[in-house]
Amino acid sequence: MESVAIVGCGALNWDCLFKVREIVVDGESIIEDQHESPGGSAANTIYALARWGVKAGFIGAVGDDEEGRMILQEFESVGVEIHRIRVIKGQRTGRVIGIVDMKGRRSLYVQPGANLALRLTEDDFAYAAKAQWVHISSLIGTEVFEGVRTLILSLPPDVSVSFAPGAIYARLGLKALESILKRTNILFLARDELATLMGTENLDAAAQRLWELGVETIVVTLGESGSWVGSKGKGQFAPSHQAHVVDTTGAGDAFAAGFLWGVLNGRPVPECQRLGTIAAAFCLREMGARTGTPTVEELLAIAFG
Repeated sequence: MESVAIVGCGALNWDCLFKVREIVVDGESIIEDQHESPGGSAANTIYALARWGVKAGFIGAVGDDEEGRMILQEFESVGVEIHRIRVIKGQRTGRVIGIVDMKGRRSLYVQPGANLALRLTEDDFAYAAKAQWVHISSLIGTEVFEGVRTLILSLPPDVSVSFAPGAIYARLGLKALESILKRTNILFLARDELATLMGTENLDAAAQRLWELGVETIVVTLGESGSWVGSKGKGQFAPSHQAHVVDTTGAGDAFAAGFLWGVLNGRPVPECQRLGTIAAAFCLREMGARTGTPTVEELLAIAFG
């Protein structure tokens, strides 16, 4: 089998999003809209890259239910290789319940489901080792986390690693993630995730520590304030692209996809940052993490005119 350019590994979830007038605590709000679709951080990024013509595969687990079948079908529709995705008998596919307010802000609640049953094997390691890049996001569960760590540390030196720890892995702390970060070429974090992981909101101080650990490039998304990308001891801000915000779900995953598409196509860092910015803006305009995914022609037209 021909090797793929990038292999993703992370949770495979079915997203159930509810649009409400406001997110309340111990109160009531009206549901204005509902959206259901495949999700999962690394999965969203891999889906977009495959749609843009990148040969991609995925390692993960779904349940033997309708949601799991639809997740696999959507991957196949854009050409993602799915033979390393397990269908776990007797398990439900992972599920995310999302409450999204009228400004696009959201609260997410995760039921890991079949993701908890994923046990990575030597065949997974061999599959990932043939790729140019491996893109990792969080999976709940101690055994699964150790499998992810082993996968990353087993990769040969010529395979690059991008890592999007998200809030779940960021909460594990720097010590727990240190061995992974030492092997990470590109680290994707939201501003609050960086603060949680590093224990400081000082971007320069946090970046310096991550560079010392061995992370080559740090990508921090800053919401309406844009993004910051740093490598080799230097960083640069870029503004956000104006967009009507419907839902922020998946915007960071879309940014990662745009950035990685640029990397895989030999673009310089500022262009990769621009591609990530535009991909995220498309995502923000629609309910769901993948609904707004542009074609590669639309992405390039907006990014470079």
